Amino acid sequence: MDLKIGMKVRFGRPNGEKTVGEVIKVNRKSVKVETHEARGKNGRSASGEVWRVAKHPSVLEIVE
Repeated sequence: MDLKIGMKVRFGRPNGEKTVGEVIKVNRKSVKVETHEARGKNGRSASGEVWRVAKHPSVLEIVE
């Protein structure tokens, strides 16, 4: 996966909720993503929070 800072991505479990965000840091095995929308039941995780997400095709995908 060729990810760069500033790219828009969607992440989440394969059969669960997906969230759109922007890559802010790229590591060897994971990326840090700042969310663009609330996540979780009743929006427990607010927009703008930073999540560490594995660079795995089942969890992370690039959004055009």
